[in-house]
Amino acid sequence: MSKYFKLYFLFIYFIVSSYTACAQDLIQDELVEQTLRDKEIKEIIVNADYNYEDLFSIPIKLQVSEKITTKHNIQEGDVINLRVKQIVKYNEKVILNQNTIVKGKIKVYTTKGMNGIPGQIVLDDFELPGIDSRKIKGTFTKRGLDLTLYVLPIKWALTPIPFVGSFTNLIFGGSAEITPRDTIILYYYPNWHK
Repeated sequence: MSKYFKLYFLFIYFIVSSYTACAQDLIQDELVEQTLRDKEIKEIIVNADYNYEDLFSIPIKLQVSEKITTKHNIQEGDVINLRVKQIVKYNEKVILNQNTIVKGKIKVYTTKGMNGIPGQIVLDDFELPGIDSRKIKGTFTKRGLDLTLYVLPIKWALTPIPFVGSFTNLIFGGSAEITPRDTIILYYYPNWHK
């Protein structure tokens, strides 16, 4: 490489790097600022202080009180009431009685989609009475009927014929449902300590 080319390259590098440094100072996310300006943001519970070496856990079996489905009007963040299915004991002491009400939240949900894509519901952020939520692990995910393995090969086979492959867009996957028959299992780690 010639001496001038190296100097030109360095000059361009410094110009670009100084521009990006200045641009970061100028860029502001107005949508976020307008949305979160007067909102109180709850601090996320971090489990970093806990000793994760002890893996002894107690399973807690839950069930929903009413059927939850992506067919009905649900939103992310909705609070769901669940019931404890069995008495939970630790060291011969009852921690949770049967039918104790537990709160959980719909963390994520998706409706069924075209080409056989199923709906999905994810439950998380469980609040169990008398138990530190940092000692609880478990997320529950329920998906509907997945038809993508059948629909997509047909779509790809029909794509060369104009407009015919698009007809598979009319095939939808199944809706997700969580019923009282479903068992939701969380794990309580009583020996985790700071």
